[in-house]
Amino acid sequence: MSNGSHSLVSSRGLALALCMTGEIVLARFASAQFASAIDLSSRAAQPNAETWQSELAVSPFMRFDHRRVSVDGRWTAFGGEGQRLSGFGNLDATYYSPTLSGLQLSITGFTDRTLLNETFAVSRIGTDARLSYRIGTSGAWLGREISRDNKPTPISPVADYAVGGWHQWRSAILTLSVSSFGSREGARAASSHTETRPIGINQSTPSNLPDTGGRSSVRTLDTITVIDSGNAGRRRNWRDAQLGLHWSAGRVALQGLIGTRFSLTNTPNETWGQAQASIALAPSLAVIAAGGVHPSSAAYGIARSRFMELGVRISPNALRRPRLAVGVRPTVSAFEIENAENGRKTVRIRLPQARSVELSGDFTNWAPISLKRGDADQWETTLAISPGMHRLAIRIDGEAWTTPPGIAAVQDEFQGTVGVILVR
Repeated sequence: MSNGSHSLVSSRGLALALCMTGEIVLARFASAQFASAIDLSSRAAQPNAETWQSELAVSPFMRFDHRRVSVDGRWTAFGGEGQRLSGFGNLDATYYSPTLSGLQLSITGFTDRTLLNETFAVSRIGTDARLSYRIGTSGAWLGREISRDNKPTPISPVADYAVGGWHQWRSAILTLSVSSFGSREGARAASSHTETRPIGINQSTPSNLPDTGGRSSVRTLDTITVIDSGNAGRRRNWRDAQLGLHWSAGRVALQGLIGTRFSLTNTPNETWGQAQASIALAPSLAVIAAGGVHPSSAAYGIARSRFMELGVRISPNALRRPRLAVGVRPTVSAFEIENAENGRKTVRIRLPQARSVELSGDFTNWAPISLKRGDADQWETTLAISPGMHRLAIRIDGEAWTTPPGIAAVQDEFQGTVGVILVR
């Protein structure tokens, strides 16, 4: 890593961190959720076809969610016997616009350090903009990323565009994305420079010198401008497609991914897969396991590699499930009201993932009440609700107020719909 590149990543990363800290300070009086956790695990990696390397890893991470802003930070430090301590991680901040006719714009600023084969690391800084659309339990998104890394090569990938879609079945979400990359090998910009070159000039032999029967050559110097018209280089394009499954039920959360690389010039296509799972043993303790294959990187001459991980996670249940990709916007899969102590009622909403969940009803004088994260997919609150018929609505991530699933919907006086429940 060059000192200039290292300073670039460090200084911009610090600026990004300060901006995100400012977002948190501004949002602290509003509805927000913050959670932190730490993973302690044993990792094994096979960066080549013969050798497996074992190491211990410590990975603290945190998540901040507000209906307009989310922040994710994670760092993994690892090392083994005879190995130098190393690490990788990321810091992301995303702004989400209000929705309009099902459309939402999200803009993410990020800085990360990624291991391409468990041994070779690349640092990046950049931004990613995505426009997503949701209808019912399905949706799609279109994105564009701009980034800069600290180890550019003639074929370093430049993201052209990315598209994706998702469909939700209760607590299971299926995602499909395609990212297009391009590079230009041997490109050279037009340039010009000056050169001093000798020039031969023929002259007659002076009369006071012996006649040689010919002419002599006297060399002089001249300055000329040399123009290089440049070279457009050779275009190289490829695409990565990934199919993912995200599911959780009770104490178990699973995430699987299958990817393939295609349309790559002069290079064979390849396929890879990864999976991770967590099983809760207690409210703040879970077993975690992961394994799979990292794809190769033609830009840096890195071959594909395998990895495995087994450990424990000390965290609230809210962090047991990995965050979904930006642009994927799931909906509520279940709504229920249960009896609580002292005649109060617990309202519980099951949602595969959200940044904020709010409840409003005639029993709150239509003032929004923020629900708290419970289990991995649950949000809940306990409040006094008198017996009888009541009207209510919910709002997910600051979008439009909607009727909870599974209950009757009626028109309200503001030309919208609300849900109707009977409390006994």
